[in-house]
Amino acid sequence: MFVSLFGKDIYWYGVQATSLLETGNLHSPDRSPVFHIVALVFHLFGINDQSLFVFQIITVLWLTITLYGTRFLLKSPTESWNLLPSAMVFVLGVLYPKQAWAVGFLLLTYGFLFTERLTWKYGRWIFTGMFFLLTIWFHTMVGVLGIGLWCLYQFPRKYDFLFFIILGILPFWIPTDDNDRFAIDGKTFPVFAAYGMMGFGILWDWSLLIFGKNVPDRYLPIRRGLAFIGMLLVLPLFHFADIQFRILISFLLLTEIFSRYNAKQLLITAVSFGLWFYVLIQSPHLFRYAYEDMWNPGERAALFPNNGLLVAHHGFCEYYHFQFKKDCMSWEPDEKAMTELSPGKQIYRLVYGIRMENLRASTENGNPIFSIIEPLGEYQLVLETDWQRYRMWLEKRNSKLLGVAKSWKNPYRKRPGFLQRKQQYGI
Repeated sequence: MFVSLFGKDIYWYGVQATSLLETGNLHSPDRSPVFHIVALVFHLFGINDQSLFVFQIITVLWLTITLYGTRFLLKSPTESWNLLPSAMVFVLGVLYPKQAWAVGFLLLTYGFLFTERLTWKYGRWIFTGMFFLLTIWFHTMVGVLGIGLWCLYQFPRKYDFLFFIILGILPFWIPTDDNDRFAIDGKTFPVFAAYGMMGFGILWDWSLLIFGKNVPDRYLPIRRGLAFIGMLLVLPLFHFADIQFRILISFLLLTEIFSRYNAKQLLITAVSFGLWFYVLIQSPHLFRYAYEDMWNPGERAALFPNNGLLVAHHGFCEYYHFQFKKDCMSWEPDEKAMTELSPGKQIYRLVYGIRMENLRASTENGNPIFSIIEPLGEYQLVLETDWQRYRMWLEKRNSKLLGVAKSWKNPYRKRPGFLQRKQQYGI
């Protein structure tokens, strides 16, 4: 079995593409053609892990080609073609493939917007518009980022400080629902969150986004706009892991198209790759889940009697659904999920990070809380109803295990409304 995949969402692409091939529809409606690309790879090489790896390679190659192609469009005849790679090609291409394809088109959009190589009067605008429409088609958010950068590029820099102050106080004045897609997160400081997610590599590149100026003079205005965006992302605007980090790495790669080839850029790139490689070797879990440990518990959970729906952490669910064709959700079951449950079936949960001994020792009024505890390696399979009682029991006791029970390891948040609307059929 092939278990060398990186990325924490990669099996979701497999779920979507498999559904497309088998039913003609996506499991979760999405207008992006990226899943059709995955389906084409599956059609050519089969529905398996190796095909997902091929798709990842194609995505990284796409970003590499668009990066070098855009740099060629932007260089003058007297300048050297910057062929230095960017770590963001691999980070973005592996972690967020759908976004990566859109960012590739955004690079070309800005390449044709600023190029001096195209002498045809209307050609520049035709190609700019065409690639921008493709950007929106592949990922709407990336298209919005492209428009946002253009607006900030036109914005007088003398108002940057005022704009920064306004955005700095905004999270404390706007009431938001944590279940919204773009909820404002004023509790997490982005710099610390970035370090926790990706180590020193992301901090190095982020600091260069803000303070770096190694670009030709004619690109300094757009480079200052990018630097200002880097400063804005220091503020706690959105949920960092879900939204703000994705915005950051998109602009980190976009900045690379304007960089100049010289000894300074060579040093900057070498340090960046060195830091990212160090983080990858020291903390590979930041870039992938331990998929090699998921097969046995997934197989046994799939064969468990009357298992109608499994609740498990993000990453396991996508892997489980892809490998065993069973429903799984990485949210606390809501009314929609319960009504879609087949008659006679029950909802089970894979508990992660809490030992079986702790679960067995939990009692209420002298009776065990859990009626079923099935050990599955690093996971424990229990009934969802028992888990809800257990979590309330932990809350009453103010137990230290509550931090594990209400974390990414054990989903505790309700599925956001926008996801319920998207997932019109199936769990």
